[in-house]
Amino acid sequence: MIILGVILYMAGVAFKPGMQYVSDIPFLIGIIMNGMAFSKANDGFVTFGNVFSSCFKASAIITLMSLVWAFIALMIFPEMVDKGMEIAQQKMAEQGMSGEKMDQAMEMTKKYFKVFMIGGIVFGMMFYGLIFSLISAAIAKKKGPNPNMGM
Repeated sequence: MIILGVILYMAGVAFKPGMQYVSDIPFLIGIIMNGMAFSKANDGFVTFGNVFSSCFKASAIITLMSLVWAFIALMIFPEMVDKGMEIAQQKMAEQGMSGEKMDQAMEMTKKYFKVFMIGGIVFGMMFYGLIFSLISAAIAKKKGPNPNMGM
């Protein structure tokens, strides 16, 4: 995901509409592979909940890694913030927002940028992680709980 994100940014297409979803493809594939590997490691003796739990934990780890990468990326590519702010300002202008309101919104966004970034990454990725974990749990082969494990 990180490598793909860097490639998209370097190619100048990272901020194009819809491109933010391109990096979700390896996220989905990775979570599905996690679910299948978890099922295989347990010889298929897993439940939907077991697979979902494993995948959701993997999503949490990926979210943390993405959060760390976001801060590193801001140091490597400091112009990224300015480009994002410029795009946000264009969208506000397209929606017909007045100059004064736009200035206030831009000032608040600039002031709380890192808070918004953290919130967006955590909530956005965990939401996608939830959906992808559900998909993976539905796809993985399941024989049910292991009959050799006593309760």
